[in-house]
Amino acid sequence: MTYMSQANNTSMIDSVLEEVAGQVIPSKDEMERVKNVSEIVLKQIKDAIEFSKFSPEIILGGSYARNTWLPHEADIDVFLRYPTNVNRKELEEDSYRISCKAFGENNLVIRYAEHPYTETYVDNVRVNIVPCYKVELGNWITAADRSPYHLNFVKENVKQTLDVRLLKKFIKCQGIYGAEIKVGGFSGYMCETLIYRYGSFKNLILNASKWRLPLIITDKDKVKEVKEKFRGDKIIITDPIDHNRNLGRALSIKSLAKFVLACRNFVKKPSKEHFIQHDKEIKLKDIESNMLLENVMILEFEHEKTSADILWGMLYRTLNHFTKQFNENNFNVARTVTVSDEKSFSAYIFLFETKQVSEYEYRIGPYVFDEENFEKFVSKNLNNSYFLWINDEGKICAFKKRNISIAKKLLEEILKDPIKYGASRKIVEALKKGKIYTGKEILEVKREEILKGVIELLEPGEKKYFG
Repeated sequence: MTYMSQANNTSMIDSVLEEVAGQVIPSKDEMERVKNVSEIVLKQIKDAIEFSKFSPEIILGGSYARNTWLPHEADIDVFLRYPTNVNRKELEEDSYRISCKAFGENNLVIRYAEHPYTETYVDNVRVNIVPCYKVELGNWITAADRSPYHLNFVKENVKQTLDVRLLKKFIKCQGIYGAEIKVGGFSGYMCETLIYRYGSFKNLILNASKWRLPLIITDKDKVKEVKEKFRGDKIIITDPIDHNRNLGRALSIKSLAKFVLACRNFVKKPSKEHFIQHDKEIKLKDIESNMLLENVMILEFEHEKTSADILWGMLYRTLNHFTKQFNENNFNVARTVTVSDEKSFSAYIFLFETKQVSEYEYRIGPYVFDEENFEKFVSKNLNNSYFLWINDEGKICAFKKRNISIAKKLLEEILKDPIKYGASRKIVEALKKGKIYTGKEILEVKREEILKGVIELLEPGEKKYFG
């Protein structure tokens, strides 16, 4: 897996990494503060477990326990390991009771993976309480059962914690950190796995700048086996403790492409800018003067609070169906951005190739010789077309007036019956009450998150790599 760079700037890469290194390691004061938080968390959970009839084993995990956390971004995972004779319902209910007893029900947020777990904050440090089963390696009952083994593997095999931190920071600055549905990016464990596979951050980016699809990252003697096992997958990154699990399935091709592009750019032009996150300032005058604003449309809607993981799944599924409707009606969606506060509102932001199409439509049907489909086309188009005819290829054609020629009108039609157009049922009523903004109307939007989304739509982050 070693890529021998022919470039003359590898010393510049070393220089940049040396400069950035001090920025990705937490200070001694912060390390002490988070250590104190972890001790408080463990004590509160130990006290709460006294009321559990199953007495699960407690394991401290997360980036804090693996010593791969970034400054101001420590997260603590506490795994409650239950005996295998505890059924799933008992496991979920008991772990929730323990969390409530330890931190107070009002301070908890329920998250969902394969099964629910709880999240809270202690002194601004995120704490996840995750139930799992105490099983032998490979005998998984739930996905979370692997986590204690992940912890041991990283602590024993990934000593290059600085390289992991550099990778996390690099990926965060590209906006592709996090395996949750919202991002479809790199998880913390994937970052640790990549450093384990490639040995260092530098060697990883030199390799990644040359990656192609399909991408297979695994043990050399497992390549043929995993290629067969995950046939059809374009990204295969096997879990070092479980070759039956493909970490790459949570990684979108878009996120992978952004990473490859960033690595390629960094190798060509080493700079600490790749490790700096820039929040784009909202300036209404810049939005107003953008020549593409007239081709932007926003659908903003308020909804009930639900788990972030479930919400983003619904949002993306619905967006895909809506986008398909626009494209099928020739409005051609060039780009979309979805924003949400994950509590009470979300919004879709569309950039159209055109927001208005011709009032007339020319359709080409099947060959005359395909009698069954020919008759279907005639039946469907005869009474709503100006005329039908046979073209030079022997196909039937229709010239008709479009039902809808303006993108906003199509969206209004979709919102009358969102389920008909593929919307997720839980947000249907919210969508029906949604508000639409187009062009200059967007300047009336009050929510800062949506305006940031508009800026992101019109000023993509990867644009900086194309100059």
